[in-house]
Amino acid sequence: MSLRAQVTIRRGVPILLINGKPTPPLMVFVDLDGQNREAGLSTVRRAAQAGVHLVSFPVHATLWNAPGKPPDYRPFEERIEVILKENPKALLLPRFGMSNVPEWWIQQNPDETMLYDNGERGMVSVASEKWRTAARNALRNLVRHLESRYGQHIFGYHPCGQNTAEWFYDRVWDGLLPSFETPMLHAFRQYLRDRSATLPDKAERRAKGIGAFLHPVTQQRLTQFWRFQQVVMVEPLEQFARIIKEETMGRKLVVFFYGYTFELSALPGGPAVSGHLALHRLLQCKDVDILCAPISYADREAGGAGGFMAPVDSVLLHGKLWLNEDDTRTYLSKPEDNYGRADTLAHTLAVHQRNFAHIATRAAACWWMGLMGAGWLDCPEIWQNIAKLRKLYEEMLPNLQPYRPEIAVVVDEASLCHLSYGNTVSAPLLSLLRHSLYRIGAPVGFYLLQDVCDSLVNHAKLYLVLNAFAPTEAQRRALKQLPRKGKTVVWFYAPGFIRGNSASAEHITDLTGIRVVQKDAIASGTAYPLPTSAIKDAKLSAVWQAEEALGTTNSIAPAFVVVDPLAVALATFSENGEVAIAAKQTEGGGWSVYVGTLFIGAGMLPAFAKLAKVYTYDANDNVILAGNKLLSIHATSGQLGRRRGALVLPKPHLWQDALTKEVLSKSAARLEIEITTGQTRVFWLL
Repeated sequence: MSLRAQVTIRRGVPILLINGKPTPPLMVFVDLDGQNREAGLSTVRRAAQAGVHLVSFPVHATLWNAPGKPPDYRPFEERIEVILKENPKALLLPRFGMSNVPEWWIQQNPDETMLYDNGERGMVSVASEKWRTAARNALRNLVRHLESRYGQHIFGYHPCGQNTAEWFYDRVWDGLLPSFETPMLHAFRQYLRDRSATLPDKAERRAKGIGAFLHPVTQQRLTQFWRFQQVVMVEPLEQFARIIKEETMGRKLVVFFYGYTFELSALPGGPAVSGHLALHRLLQCKDVDILCAPISYADREAGGAGGFMAPVDSVLLHGKLWLNEDDTRTYLSKPEDNYGRADTLAHTLAVHQRNFAHIATRAAACWWMGLMGAGWLDCPEIWQNIAKLRKLYEEMLPNLQPYRPEIAVVVDEASLCHLSYGNTVSAPLLSLLRHSLYRIGAPVGFYLLQDVCDSLVNHAKLYLVLNAFAPTEAQRRALKQLPRKGKTVVWFYAPGFIRGNSASAEHITDLTGIRVVQKDAIASGTAYPLPTSAIKDAKLSAVWQAEEALGTTNSIAPAFVVVDPLAVALATFSENGEVAIAAKQTEGGGWSVYVGTLFIGAGMLPAFAKLAKVYTYDANDNVILAGNKLLSIHATSGQLGRRRGALVLPKPHLWQDALTKEVLSKSAARLEIEITTGQTRVFWLL
């Protein structure tokens, strides 16, 4: 009988079951085609000794068989056999490319490849029906073959493709525009149901509208095209997922990279060129079990936050597992490997612990990865540490609860398709702002706007609405109710600016309840907080911290300033002294806060948390993660060296070091700790 793996919901939490048994969703990734195969095999053995038997591995081979020849599955078989030899208990997740079609296929179908705005050709077009048909057949044959031979060892399949195999358009990090090929034209016409439609040319795609926004009338077709670009990327994923479920009779998991809303907002062209803005649609696909991404490549070093690329908590809300790819450059990597390299063993262990706390507090998943097969994990101390983390997750498993943080960070996929080409808005507002979000002193959740409007995030007290530029009428109604229900809502930059066929500051006023007016541009987006003595409201002055400059030095166009006499000014633009941030209390007791800058520092956000009566555990700028009876602190680089501090709970608990099991206090609401920059402590509150 073939092994059965599934993700099911228990007490509101997605749980991994292997043959009906709840299993910690913790894995190891090994690349046996990399720089050091023996180190990879050693890692498989070390992982097994640590109790990690779920193994993800890539196969760098084409699935396409040449005409008249049978498919060659020997690369898959060889790797499976080698892994099973090292660990007979291993359960496998093969990872393979769907975009790397062979050269003979390209020669036969040259028009089916991606065409960039510079005239160059690239990998196969995701809109190509020829490719989709061939890919579906190749995938079906592969799964059928592997199930017939190794079905008792395989727990899922991970089809990959496009840029770095992560299902966003190739070469967009280079600043190129894809999707000028004939298959994309045919797919766009089908999407619009218009046989005469044409693709926007490169000048149209790069054209500005109302500053950072596309004009809702004259550039409506471009907005439609950006939305289409997301759908056409997701369609084959849905098809692949269905095939895997059909061929395994629903017994195996389907895994995809997808949903990097925060990370890909830093793309030179902005997130709309990515193809990753259809996460909400993919979450409706019943055949998808796990979505994953690497840990953010920014702010991941020891002393950093190690944040998420995606609105991961919406993934969990929809009954899917979120999986972090922990590809930490350990102390065994080369100094030039960059991306937040942990340069000592102590920092390596601390970064793994911090990253684990991210996923354990919200009952998510991860795999530890030695990228490029270079032996980054081939060390007994690393696996002794991971063994403790796996044991902790196993102890938590029977009593996991849904993650319900009091702070909700809200992003909207559709609104990002209304931005002009470029990242002047999206990079600071979505990508860079994560640096501050993780340093509030309280845990945060990351959600899609639609889930908030569908009342799936009612547990939050504070909503940080980052980019609701173009909500639907139903979404507007739902958002306007939040302050009236006693919630605190912080609206960033241009909430509700686009409404139907018009764009107006009046729409922002209508949504936020705070009157703003539009400026064509403000040359510098920097603002300064008012001193506490100038805050004309007792509640606001009691929480406000006038410590740092806000925003960015770049121009904001369009810009919006507050002119509401009933709103309390909190900060003013450095260029003209006009109000950039203001707050107003609503009839329901909640607060509406308008932030006209594109960035806000870690020192300001705790003020809004206090205003919303969010419980904060730490008064410094450390990374605090809490959930499922775990409380973790990672000492950030903002305060160098060793220092004393205290973690404070709302009521007394038994404090236990979650990794050493040492009882630190039998009944206390406050725990004094000493911690060094880059160090992680994980406590179990019993």
